[in-house]
Amino acid sequence: METVRRKLSRKQLDSGISLQAAAVCYRVREFSVEFLLVNTSSGKWTFPKGRIEPSLTASESAAREAWEEAGARGRIEHQHFALYTDTKRTLGHDNHTREIMIASFLLEVHAAVKPQESDRNPTWFSPEQARKRLRDARATKYASQISSVIDAAVERIGQKQLPRIPEILGRSKRGRLLPLQ
Repeated sequence: METVRRKLSRKQLDSGISLQAAAVCYRVREFSVEFLLVNTSSGKWTFPKGRIEPSLTASESAAREAWEEAGARGRIEHQHFALYTDTKRTLGHDNHTREIMIASFLLEVHAAVKPQESDRNPTWFSPEQARKRLRDARATKYASQISSVIDAAVERIGQKQLPRIPEILGRSKRGRLLPLQ
């Protein structure tokens, strides 16, 4: 978790912003990549995420959230690739929210089953659909941050899948690589 904390500004840490871990679950299909999102209790789409358990590393906590919320198992990276800020409702029924900082870890899904948390509705989306779903019902500040995680993930996946990159990204008529839509 220390590498995650080093990326946060001293002001963020001193302000008491909670740090959580998210699993950015993906799978590579023949010619595309898809992302697995889940519903929050308020109905927004998000990545499986939660607090970092004291007995686990941040990436292990993210993998655990992927299992509990999305029923996803696979290979998770040990280093986060993106940070974003979002809001979380406080406990109780007062509808107050607080900011949280989320460290994002790529998890390549190898198997998915019915999740432990039945109200999460895990669903696969193309990068474009995922960006749109993540922006829905969020303030602009938070919407742009969380949807940019998809862009960072697509870039990182492209780097990891270098031998297959022409298949995954596609090529233009002039032979140049095209980004995923």
